[in-house]
Amino acid sequence: MTITPEHAVPPAENSATATGITTNHLQLDQISSTEADALIIQHRLPDWADDFPQPMDCDAARQFFEEGVMVAAGDAMATRLLRERTTAEVVGTIGFLPLPEPGAVEVSYSVVPSRRGRGYATEALVAVAHNAFEHPEITMVTASTEADNTASQELLLTAGFLPVEGPGLSLNFVLRRPQLPEDTAQAPAASL
Repeated sequence: MTITPEHAVPPAENSATATGITTNHLQLDQISSTEADALIIQHRLPDWADDFPQPMDCDAARQFFEEGVMVAAGDAMATRLLRERTTAEVVGTIGFLPLPEPGAVEVSYSVVPSRRGRGYATEALVAVAHNAFEHPEITMVTASTEADNTASQELLLTAGFLPVEGPGLSLNFVLRRPQLPEDTAQAPAASL
C-alpha cells in the first residue's frame, strides 16, 4: 500500500526530460510514490547511500507531501532525488514549495555527509532553478538557511542567490531569472 498517488515516471535520458534532469555528476529524477512512502515512514531502500536519508530528507518529504507537491509527473516543481551517476545511489533530495507570493517558490535541498564537498548541491540547485525558470509564471526562487550554516550560505551565493532581509532568525536568499548562472557545468563547486 502506498500513501502517495502512483505515477508512471519514465527514466530520464537527456539533459532534461519530462521527469528527469541530468547534470555532470547527478541524475535528478522525480521521486516515485514508493520512494516518497519510504522517506515518509523512514524505510531504507537498497539503492540509497549508507547515510541517506538524513532527518531533513524525511521531514522535507512529509512537508512536500502535506503541501501536495511530492509527486507530480512532468511537473518542474516536483520533488527530486539526487542520484549519483557513478554509483546510482541516492545521495540527497531537492524540491520546491509554493509561496503565498505569486510567481515565487522556495527551494529545499539536502546532500548526505558522505557526498558533501563534491559540488553536488550546487549542480542540483542550478539545474532545478533553470528548470523552474523555463516556466514563465516563476519569477523568483527563494531559500533560507540558519545563520550558523555557512556552507549552505556559500552554496546559495555560488548558485547566484542574493541575500535579502526577512523575518525571523534564518537568513533569506532570492534568485531571480537574470541572476541564474548560464550552465550547471560552469557553476563552481561549493562545499555542499
